[in-house]
Amino acid sequence: MSAKMQKIKSIRKGRLEPTEEAVRIPMAFLADEANVSQEGKLNVLGIFDRIAAAAFPTVHPRMVFAFRLQAEYEDAGRTVPVRVRLMDEDGGTLFEAQGEVTPPPIPPGEFRTFNQLFELVGVEFRQPGLYKFVVQVGDLPPHETPFGVVLVDPEGR
Repeated sequence: MSAKMQKIKSIRKGRLEPTEEAVRIPMAFLADEANVSQEGKLNVLGIFDRIAAAAFPTVHPRMVFAFRLQAEYEDAGRTVPVRVRLMDEDGGTLFEAQGEVTPPPIPPGEFRTFNQLFELVGVEFRQPGLYKFVVQVGDLPPHETPFGVVLVDPEGR
């Protein structure tokens, strides 16, 4: 039986206590632009997983790291710490932000989402390699969004 079915089954039996920590990240990406509309819709333009540079160090003018947190009934009212880091291959941190999310009341069997956007301007990449955004939500395993920074010739190949 899936974890989701176990949760629903325990709610139907009248047991309303949490069955497990359910906050999760159903999606995360790096994009040229992202915003959240008045209605709460996530708008995205230009998702990418590679930055090309003709020389190093290089500065990327602007990018948006976005991810969505999803909370369920069990998470309502429980404050969850969230930590976001941009890391290089050697484990060095280029960017870090920390905060908390406290989901509002959520009816049994339903979920709520919380879009998180981080605009990064003028990030310097000292060398080509594999970089990643690491999102830590509470005690859950970290969610990683990798991307490459590569050297290309001046014609962009």
